[in-house]
Parts: sequence; structure tokens; C-alpha cells
Amino acid sequence: MSKATPKLSKDREEILLKFKELIDKAGVLCDEFNRSEDQVISSDLYFELRVSGINLLTRLASEDSIYVQELKGMQRLSAFVIKGVLEAARADYLQGFMTDHKLLISAEVFSDLLVQAEVLLDHDYKDAAAVIIRAVLEDGIRRLCEAHKIEAGKRDTLQQLNEKLYKEHAYTALVHKEIIAKAEIGNCAAHGRFDQYKKDDVAAFLEFVLRFLGQHLK
Repeated sequence: MSKATPKLSKDREEILLKFKELIDKAGVLCDEFNRSEDQVISSDLYFELRVSGINLLTRLASEDSIYVQELKGMQRLSAFVIKGVLEAARADYLQGFMTDHKLLISAEVFSDLLVQAEVLLDHDYKDAAAVIIRAVLEDGIRRLCEAHKIEAGKRDTLQQLNEKLYKEHAYTALVHKEIIAKAEIGNCAAHGRFDQYKKDDVAAFLEFVLRFLGQHLK
């Protein structure tokens, strides 16, 4: 069976087109500077380019990112600097090094909750730990839907969202099946079927969710 190729989302395509548009504009200003005898460029086009670049990079990486700070801290008009920052940011974006700020915050919150679940489990409160782990998994799945521009209704169950993500090739068939199996532990805990799983099952559930979030919410 051939491996499914992840789809390039419309949002990602639009972002790459915006990068190209801004880098091309920066290139035009660089050429204008090189051709000018007094080495001046159009200030209107320059500030339009700079503001557009700051807006794009704030959206992608947050206002505190090195890209935005570099553009905001410029002391002189330089289309070459803007072009260099945009090209570096585009390269980082393509290689997956530009972290989604909202997902980063979510990952920190999830980490705190999973530490709580681990402490509960260590003290043999397997049922409370399982409920927390399942809640974190479902919230993580919803965040992942958001990242992939997949509609996640308030009444959609974890398994319905799992199906949507799998159909959009967000992860492999193996991960899809493991989510179904592991989430059942949390379902049993939430509905009082405490005799249908053991402490070791919850520990495996915790390990899976840690691994899953670490791989997909980054």
C-alpha cells in the first residue's frame, strides 16, 4: 500500500505566496537602490513592504519572534535587510522550524495537566488520571484540527475528530487506530467502568498521549 502524502493546506499555500510576493517586492526595491545614483528608494513602497512583513511574521511566529524584532529594530531604510529576514523566515517555515505560537502555549498547558495525571497515577489514582489524560487528548485533537483548518464542532466526539484528521492525512493509520484504542480507557473511566482497565493501561495511555502531543503539537 502506498504511503499517503499529506495535503498542502490552502492556508499554507497562501502563506508561501505571500512570502514570494513580499520577497519579490523587496527585490524590486533592492534593484531600484542599485540603479539609483544617489542610492535612494521609494519610501512609500519601503514602509508598505516593512509593515506587510511585520504583519505576516507576527501572524506566523508571534510579535516577540526574532524575525519581527529584527524588522522593528531597523535603524535605517534597507530593503536588503527586509529581503534577508523574509528569506530566512520562509526557509524556517518550510523546514518546520517556525512554531505556531498558540500551539506552543497549548503544549505548555497540556504538559502541566499530564504531570498532574502522572502524580495521580503514581499514587494509584488510576481513574482520575485516566479522565485527565483523555481530556488532554481530546483538547489536543481539537487544537490539531484547528491547525489543519478542519472544522471541529462543539458536539463532535473525540473519535469523530480523529476520523476527520485521519481523512486529511494529519497522521498515519497506525496512529488513528491507537487513538481509538487508547481513548477507550478514558471513556471507561469517565463512565465509571473502572474494572475494565488496569493501572498499567493508564500508564500506557499517558505515554501515548505524551508522544502524540510531542510529535503533532509543535
